[in-house]
Amino acid sequence: MSRFQNEEIAKRKKERQERKVIAIERAKEFMIKNPTAPRSRVAKYAGVSDSVLENWGVELPKPITDKQRTPWRIGHMI
Repeated sequence: MSRFQNEEIAKRKKERQERKVIAIERAKEFMIKNPTAPRSRVAKYAGVSDSVLENWGVELPKPITDKQRTPWRIGHMI
């Protein structure tokens, strides 16, 4: 590999690391603002999927159970 390729790889690695830090910060801020938000909304706000946030070590809310879900036809589409 040439020196230029190594520099490009290092640059991309640094950019990915910065994006990771930003996504983690956004997720934590959103969870502080909205403590009852489901994990999918937290992940969407951060810009990544919930499994990615879990892999990065972010403590997400527990998944919503079937009993906690409400059907779309009740209360949402009125």
